[in-house]
Amino acid sequence: MLIGLAGIAGSLFVTNTYLSVFLGIFAFSALWGIGELFAQKKRVEKGWFPKNPKKK
Repeated sequence: MLIGLAGIAGSLFVTNTYLSVFLGIFAFSALWGIGELFAQKKRVEKGWFPKNPKKK
């Protein structure tokens, strides 16, 4: 979460347009990933996707 927030802050204060866009996209991806972890846990609990037997 801290990386995502830092990316947002960086994208707002960087003057280079391309770097600002890159930081914004990176920050969005980092923050989106947090939500996906919780959603994935719920999908496994519902039985939509079984747990990986090789992973302990």
